Formats: sequence, structure tokens, C-alpha cells
Amino acid sequence: MSQWPHDDTVSKNAFYGDFHAKAWGTLNLIHIKPPFQMYYDKKPIPSILVHRKVADAMMLAFHEIWDQCHQDQKLVDQSGASDYGGCFNIRNIAGSNNWSNHSWACAIDLSPGTNGFRHDSSTTLSSTVIDAFKRQGALWGGDYHGRKDPMHFEFVSR
Repeated sequence: MSQWPHDDTVSKNAFYGDFHAKAWGTLNLIHIKPPFQMYYDKKPIPSILVHRKVADAMMLAFHEIWDQCHQDQKLVDQSGASDYGGCFNIRNIAGSNNWSNHSWACAIDLSPGTNGFRHDSSTTLSSTVIDAFKRQGALWGGDYHGRKDPMHFEFVSR
């Protein structure tokens, strides 16, 4: 597990690079292919675009989920892990002037239809998914104080 940067712009730019910089995407973004099929808006996708520094951690989490689900796509689907909501997206945090961690491609949303932003503290994601990402050092939006975001995992530290 990597030591993830503090969740502030200066620390994230130092660790992940400044996404505003020319050629940042070419230098830092890569496609990864989880061991199970993922879907965006119920359509199969071939891969997901992530920051190269989080790729190994995400793949370890995905492989753990796959193994915990006995390499059964239906069990992965039931866990919520195959319902992809996005990773790389340069934008502000909803209702804020601060950049979202999706801007650095160091955050991922899973099962957005049932775990969307501001849902209560409950989640439809299985503990298998949550625990797999937490073991890689990701923070989970379901643990946030105040505005919950149970679909969200981010590779930063507090």
C-alpha cells in the first residue's frame, strides 16, 4: 500500500501532478482492466481510466473482490463493484469551489444508482467492496462526517 497524499491541492499536486499542466494526462493516466466485467450506465466497458499511481491499489482491491466473490460475475454484480460511476473527471466538488479528487483520477465511484451523493449512512455496497478498498488505504465516502457519499472511494489521507 502506498502512502497517499494529504487531501489538499498542494499535496495532491506534489504527489499526482497538476492536472492543469500540459501533457499531464498523457504522463499520468492509464487504463486498467478489472478481472470482472464492469458496467457504466448498464453498458459493458472494456477498462477504466485512472491515475497510474493508484492503478496497482485499485487492481489489488478489484482482485480481492473477485476472489471474495469466488470469481463469479453474478456475486460481483450483487456486491455493487461492477456498477461503475466514474473515476477521471476534472470538476469541482458538488456545491464547492474546491477541485474533486476525480480531477486527479485518484477517486472512483461504485454503484452510483443506489449509493449516490448525500445518501444516508446506509449503503448497498457489500462490506467485501468497502473493505477491499480500505485495505489499499482508500478513504470511503460512507465514513464522511456530514455529507455522506457512499459510492465514493479516494486515494488520499486526512
